[in-house]
Amino acid sequence: MLAFLVGMLVLGGVTLGAVYLYVRHPWSPSHHDSRAYPGSSDISLKESLKLTGATLPADAGNVRYYVKGNMMGTLLQLSYQVPCNSVPAIMSAAKLTVPIAVDSIDNKVRRFAESHGWRPEAGATTAVGDTRVWNTTAMVQTLGSGKCSVYVDAFN
Repeated sequence: MLAFLVGMLVLGGVTLGAVYLYVRHPWSPSHHDSRAYPGSSDISLKESLKLTGATLPADAGNVRYYVKGNMMGTLLQLSYQVPCNSVPAIMSAAKLTVPIAVDSIDNKVRRFAESHGWRPEAGATTAVGDTRVWNTTAMVQTLGSGKCSVYVDAFN
């Protein structure tokens, strides 16, 4: 009789686990944005932009992002491409006006950029930040096609 009860408990646990994975699977189409990099939290891009105060221009293309949220805050790492002539207005609107050396320790976005397509030899790169305590940093690389790749690291 005891073996039967233990067996039923195990079977019930396995069944509940399977139902949970079916209903709340984090990579199901209804919960996962295809623009999110693997390992991102299940926080939408729109919500992560709102939480961090970062901005995404309307004409941004090739948008990809990584987001992690916990009780300490939300980290958003974002990459996109825009026409280079719109970059000054984008950086000004985002209040990213403080120059940072690309190889500086203050450039928190560099590691993200390196692992997601940035190559120093692909074009001139500048880095900027803002003056907040948990500052947002961005790297902008000029590509030969009149497009610029933008990499952003924001935390709040």
